[in-house]
Amino acid sequence: MSIFKEYDIRGIYPTEINEKVCYRIGRACAKYFNGRDALVGGDGRLSTPSLKKALINGLIEEGINVHDLGIVSTSTFNFLISSKKFDFGLLVTASHNPKEFNGVKVYDGLGNSIGMGFGLEEIERIFKKVGGRKGERKGSYIDVSEMKNEHRMFLEAYVEEFDENVCIDYSNGCGSIVFSEIIKNRVNTIEVNKEIDGNFPSHPPEPTKENLKKLAKIVREKKCIMGVAFDGDADRIVFLDENGKIMSGDKILYIFSKFMLPRKVVYEVSFPPFFKTLLKTLNIEGIESRVGRTFIINEMRKNNADVGGEISSHFYFKSTNFMEDAFYSFLLMIRIIKREGKKLSELASEYPELHSETFKVTVPEGRKYQIIEKLKETIGREFEIITTDGIKVIINEKNWFLIRASNTEPAIRVYIQGETKNSLKRLKKQIERFFSRFI
Repeated sequence: MSIFKEYDIRGIYPTEINEKVCYRIGRACAKYFNGRDALVGGDGRLSTPSLKKALINGLIEEGINVHDLGIVSTSTFNFLISSKKFDFGLLVTASHNPKEFNGVKVYDGLGNSIGMGFGLEEIERIFKKVGGRKGERKGSYIDVSEMKNEHRMFLEAYVEEFDENVCIDYSNGCGSIVFSEIIKNRVNTIEVNKEIDGNFPSHPPEPTKENLKKLAKIVREKKCIMGVAFDGDADRIVFLDENGKIMSGDKILYIFSKFMLPRKVVYEVSFPPFFKTLLKTLNIEGIESRVGRTFIINEMRKNNADVGGEISSHFYFKSTNFMEDAFYSFLLMIRIIKREGKKLSELASEYPELHSETFKVTVPEGRKYQIIEKLKETIGREFEIITTDGIKVIINEKNWFLIRASNTEPAIRVYIQGETKNSLKRLKKQIERFFSRFI
């Protein structure tokens, strides 16, 4: 299986991705962008320092001036690559994947993700041709770790004093860098798993319900107004209400939208159909996008939207150069709670509670898109389908399902919502019947 994925480059260290591979990635990216200056950084994984060093060597040997941020969160890297003048950026991270993984996120000079269909396929083609022989040109290495303070100064303008307890789980990732200093002595926080540790001893770096049981317990026991968790590279923030219940990304984006009252909001296809209707009641135009930051950011820029989000709790703002920023999201939620004088559960009280189920079906990487095409034909005979990203079927606003190929693993993802348990069960049986014809 190729390490060149839909959104980035990712694989298991050292069998799939290693120092030799990263050296070649550096050279391939230098040739593709044909620039002079690159911003580089990395997360707190154990393999990141050696992989980043190899990547930098490849860049320098192709004549690139490398500006190294050191250990940095994706939120901070996003802000800097989109607000400073670099030809491109490379961030060594595997985000929320387990500890044995690592990878590289590729950005252009505006901060756009370079994924498949946006240039990553060309980088892969160059990568395959690049050998281990050293390049002839020489770039320079510049330590710019202090540049992270520019993100800190930007965020400090949005910090408000907050006395109620908030519990933050850093998941032993790099989210504490920059952010912990910003909120120190200003927001009353209980910080857990703050130490950067690539072994992720507290729990895996993905903020799932299972991994956040301890956080939920602290929120209840310490009577916190809310809990939040960052993933391993801190581009994603998951909110828990005062009862320790995880709030899905669509609920949080609704709260943001209701408070900000923007003209336009971009959301992805796995949001429920009623989301757009709720936005209409607020005189907000909702724009549905394909899943993934590349598509969300492109739609936001094209439509000059003020805010965007994903069900997985990535949130994007015009004020952060259309980039996702987990720290800005936190500060915005603090501001909302303070202004409205309500708890998180109360802020989302009018948001419909449906019966939901999500699961994935493991399939060979080479077959997942073929299966989706066959499912389109089959399901299209029985239902009207929406094919923005996969197959979306809306029975009505409270009964619907989505089937789409995963962009990060050999699997097909299924999202179902029903107004009642029985309607959810019926939809699931129908979906299983469709799958049984091909799997």
